[in-house]
Amino acid sequence: MQWVSANRKLIRQIAAPYLRHMAADSNDLFQEASISAFKALIVVQRKEKQQHFVPYFRVIFKTNCIKLASGIETAPVLEDFHLTCEDPAEPEDWNEAKIEAALRAVSERQREICLWLLQQSSPVSTPELAREFKLSRRQACRLVNISIQRIAAAHL
Repeated sequence: MQWVSANRKLIRQIAAPYLRHMAADSNDLFQEASISAFKALIVVQRKEKQQHFVPYFRVIFKTNCIKLASGIETAPVLEDFHLTCEDPAEPEDWNEAKIEAALRAVSERQREICLWLLQQSSPVSTPELAREFKLSRRQACRLVNISIQRIAAAHL
């Protein structure tokens, strides 16, 4: 901890290229540097190469900074940006005639599965669908995908 406190300039220098991509403040950086210093200390003691502490620290700390960088430039203060959320569009009025017209493009078995999916009150997973219709998960997934492709092709 004392070494990290004494070498803040080195820590900032190593982290500089990654700071704008890290969702971290100076305290987080200090803690990450402390963890890296501890790891470097363990390595040099195990390898009995105390003179190589700084190079090991640099590599470990830089690796941790890269892991912390998400690849997206973070905003220093979120309140400066007005993030708007549009109201979700009202769903189209789907009546039974439109659904029947769309389902004409699929086989009887696919129609049965599609209708069952539409009747569910919440999204259904592939394993649930497979259990309901006594299919393998792969078959269930394939049937749904083919049904979607056929409906989409018929209504383009």
